[in-house]
Amino acid sequence: MSDEIGAQIQRRRREAGLSLEALSQKSGVSPAMLSEIERGKKNPTVKLAYQVARALGCTLSDLVGEEAPPFVQVQLGSSQRVFRDRETGISRRGQQTLLAGGRLELAWYALPPRASTGEMGPNRAGLLERIDVLEGELVVALNGVEHGLCAGDAITYGVQTTEYRNPSDALPCRFVLLSDASRCAPS
Repeated sequence: MSDEIGAQIQRRRREAGLSLEALSQKSGVSPAMLSEIERGKKNPTVKLAYQVARALGCTLSDLVGEEAPPFVQVQLGSSQRVFRDRETGISRRGQQTLLAGGRLELAWYALPPRASTGEMGPNRAGLLERIDVLEGELVVALNGVEHGLCAGDAITYGVQTTEYRNPSDALPCRFVLLSDASRCAPS
């Protein structure tokens, strides 16, 4: 998977006319790390991949090569791509939808006990997100303010810095994230 995400980052960076240094400035990720990722030598963390996607004006699903499905499509879970953060054990499965002109994205996250994404920079202007906790406990930090959620709870927010953290010492946390980019300027 690291070579696929690296190839997507390199393709999008070149299409945008950005050097490694320019993407580094926009994303806060070092040119050396970006080079390693692009060549498939390193696998980025969820936080790092998010920073790069944000700097490139795309989503994490875009970087792992997922495309909006045609009008009618059955998508089996076994055929969907999963992004795994080897450092934290966090996994993310994303899928773009036909809803809202293809501007809605669903992402399912699984966080092992005590795992955290680390603080991720603010979303694009106009992006709205909603999290629904499916299992376990989740702390969502928005601009440093923590919101504790349990299975069945939900939170909706706009442009904020975000961090997702599982506070449990023993139990995993699973949640679904809905991102609505229908109010964002086209990238």
